Parts: sequence; C-alpha cells; structure tokens
Amino acid sequence: MDKQEPKVTRKAYSSHVKFQAVMEVIKGKAVGEVARLYGFHPTLFPRWKRQFEEKGPGIFEDRKTDESQKKIEELTRMIGKKEIEIELLKKFLGSVG
Repeated sequence: MDKQEPKVTRKAYSSHVKFQAVMEVIKGKAVGEVARLYGFHPTLFPRWKRQFEEKGPGIFEDRKTDESQKKIEELTRMIGKKEIEIELLKKFLGSVG
C-alpha cells in the first residue's frame, strides 16, 4: 500500500498582519519576537519587509490622479475613434453625392 503524505497547507497572512509585523520591527522589536507574537516563521519577514519598502511610497499617491489619467486616456481614445468615423462618413457621403 502506498502511503499518502498529508498535504502541507500554508497559512495565509493578511496584509494588515504583515504591515503590523513590519512596523513593529521598524520600531525596534526583534524579528523573532514579532514572529512569535503573530505566529509566523521569521524567514518570511525579509520578503514582507522588501514588499513594504517597494510598495510603501504607493500608499501616498493620489488615487484621483490615477483615475483622472485613466479618464483622459479613455476620452483620447474616444476622440480618435470619432475622428475616424467622421472621415469615413465624409468619404461615404462625398462618393454618394
């Protein structure tokens, strides 16, 4: 008989837990202490810290700017389509009349 090994399931940590853990280490607590407190293995911490450092500045970006830029791009595409439609209609009406 084949022995089936139990599946190892990884625990998923919320972004809130990751953020709190990184903040506590930044404030001076030891990684091991924070890992025990939140129940994660200390080897996870460097990845979380790197993600925090890479994405951290993005939390201060103005979301309205992103939305406005998307709207401008959408409207620019619409104008381009309308210009093409107008040209096609001019050609069609010019050939009919």
